[in-house]
Amino acid sequence: MNAAPRYHPSRPSPPSRPLPWHAWVLGGLFLLYSLAASFDHVMSIARGAAYYRDSGMSESQVAYFLAVPHWAVAGWTLSVWGGLCGSAALLLRRHVATGLFAVSLAGSLVYMLHVLVLSEGGREAMGALWAMPMILGALTAVLVAYCQRLTTAGVLR
Repeated sequence: MNAAPRYHPSRPSPPSRPLPWHAWVLGGLFLLYSLAASFDHVMSIARGAAYYRDSGMSESQVAYFLAVPHWAVAGWTLSVWGGLCGSAALLLRRHVATGLFAVSLAGSLVYMLHVLVLSEGGREAMGALWAMPMILGALTAVLVAYCQRLTTAGVLR
């Protein structure tokens, strides 16, 4: 029984299939969202309370987000940057997109645990956007499965 030859650095990699149009749409939209999220993350870390106030947050919201524990901020960080890098990897047809989106999902779950379960006032501090972490977590989970499917199909290499 002959098995398919495994990849070896001395041999060229097998040709991969082109990225389908829906991958361009999903990757592009998530990349745009992730660029905005990364800007928000950097500004939140760099400017803190001033950025929150300039964004229109109330003093109680500012106080809440300034008190978020480091482990939850680490989850948020993984979520944001994993999503940005995962989106870029998807558009570049790299199979590492699956793992990057999985890291993003894990970070989202850590952050949601703090904001929606363990902390007092998290839902109120999120305001009208309180469901956004759950929606984005679900979308990220879909992207993990989608990228795995594309990898299996030979689209991501």
